[in-house]
Amino acid sequence: MKKILFAFMVLSSMNTFAQKIELDKVEKGERFIICSLENVRSMSDKVVFKVGLSVGQNKTGNTLYSILLNATAATPLTVPKNGKLLIKLMDDSTLELNTSIEYSDKIGKVNNVGGYVYTAYTITPSFNVTPEQIDKIKQGVKKIRLETSLEPIDKNFKKDKIGKVIEKEYSLIKNALSKKKSFSDGF
Repeated sequence: MKKILFAFMVLSSMNTFAQKIELDKVEKGERFIICSLENVRSMSDKVVFKVGLSVGQNKTGNTLYSILLNATAATPLTVPKNGKLLIKLMDDSTLELNTSIEYSDKIGKVNNVGGYVYTAYTITPSFNVTPEQIDKIKQGVKKIRLETSLEPIDKNFKKDKIGKVIEKEYSLIKNALSKKKSFSDGF
C-alpha cells in the first residue's frame, strides 16, 4: 500500500512543462535567460532529476551558459562548492562540470498527499558549460553522477533525455539572443 501511495504522490507532484523560456530579462545592461526545468526521471528513481539550460550575457555580448540540475530526494541534499557533475555521453566519453558555490537543502518542504505526509528536499545546482560541451551533450547522455556531501547520486538513462532537453533549450536561447532585448520591452 505504501508503494502505491508513494507512486501516487510522485505522479501528483510532477510538473509538466512545454520546453520554453521561463525568464528573459535585462538588468543593468546584462541579460539573463532561463529555460524551464524538464523531468528526466524514471518512476523507480529515489532522486528525481529535472534539467534545464540558462545563459547570462554581459554588456559586451559575452555569454556564460549553465546547466541547471534540479534534484529532489527524501533526505537532505548538499552539493559542495566545486561539486562535480559527471556526464557520460553516448560515445562513452565523459564530461566533468563543476559548481562555483555550495547548494544545500537541510530543511525540506513538507507535503501531504491523501493523508500521506512526507518531506522533500530540493536543490538546483548550476554547472557552467561551454557551447562545445553543449554540442557534445546534444548527441546524447547515457549516465550522470552528481557529487553530494553524503554519496554520489547516479542516474542511468535507457534512452537519452538530457541531450534532447539541452538541444531544444539551446536552440530557444540562441533564437532569443538573436533578438535584441531591452529594459523597455513588454512595458
